[in-house]
Amino acid sequence: MQIYNKATSLIFLVLIFGLLSTGCSSSGNLRTDAQVAMPDSLKESIVLENTYQIQTGDEIEILVWEQPNFNTLTTVSSLGSIAVPLVGEIQVSGLTKEELRRELTRRLSNYIRGDIGLTISIRNTDRLMVSVFGMVTRPDNYPVVNQSSIFRVLSDAGGPTPEANLKKVLVYRSKYSGNSQEIDLTKYLNSGELASTELLIQPGDIIFIPRQENVVRDMSEFLRDVVVLFGIFRVFN
Repeated sequence: MQIYNKATSLIFLVLIFGLLSTGCSSSGNLRTDAQVAMPDSLKESIVLENTYQIQTGDEIEILVWEQPNFNTLTTVSSLGSIAVPLVGEIQVSGLTKEELRRELTRRLSNYIRGDIGLTISIRNTDRLMVSVFGMVTRPDNYPVVNQSSIFRVLSDAGGPTPEANLKKVLVYRSKYSGNSQEIDLTKYLNSGELASTELLIQPGDIIFIPRQENVVRDMSEFLRDVVVLFGIFRVFN
């Protein structure tokens, strides 16, 4: 009976071993098949990530293995640069992810000996933009991550031109399906109510500064200078 039990146990172990071997072999085949059958959409995503050129407003996260002093989460400035702790400013606009990796590795080699474990994540923020056009110095799209004062956005755009009509500024609110709102900025400048919610701009909004019908140059130049010297308004954002 003991010999029978031992034989039965041996057969059982052999069967279990065979099943496990078959399962491992099948799993290996599944992994291989998955690697071979990579979806075209995934291939395209990898290609786009490798060829994408960094632009103003992109959010970049930099992580250095076991070197937290260099870690940062930053946004590409209007000048096309980012600031990395201890390393300083780096011009990144127009670079691909791999080009940025090489430049960062070169800079970090001045501080870190041996291999540098570098992880870079880039998030395109096209949807986090505000469009400014009309009578401003630099009509363009400007990054707004959450919300910002209209004065700050106009300051980024270089301020209004002398022909700008700041009494009839049109803001197309993306939150309300693009419905326009007319704002008299001179009223807020005169009253000092710069923290009004009406002046808040959100991603996707469009700001249009119309031309004055009868240009009063002195007043327009005064308001332009006030907006350009926006340092006093930033505390209200």
